[in-house]
Amino acid sequence: MSEPASGTGSPARLLHTPEQAAELLQVPASWLRKKAAAGLIPCTRVGRHLRFSTADVETVIRNGARPARRPGARP
Repeated sequence: MSEPASGTGSPARLLHTPEQAAELLQVPASWLRKKAAAGLIPCTRVGRHLRFSTADVETVIRNGARPARRPGARP
């Protein structure tokens, strides 16, 4: 059985470990685990193993984006 190919011809990674996803997001893996356990970010469970799809990682990025504040504006 072969893996699906991405547009570049290399195998596409279907799921990332917490460490791999944390590296992509530049956050601690422990932060990802805590947020996933609390149901605050999307994740996938494979048995007892926590994994993150590329779509999960992209959702974390998209949901974390904040618009720029105007200078002098109060929070």
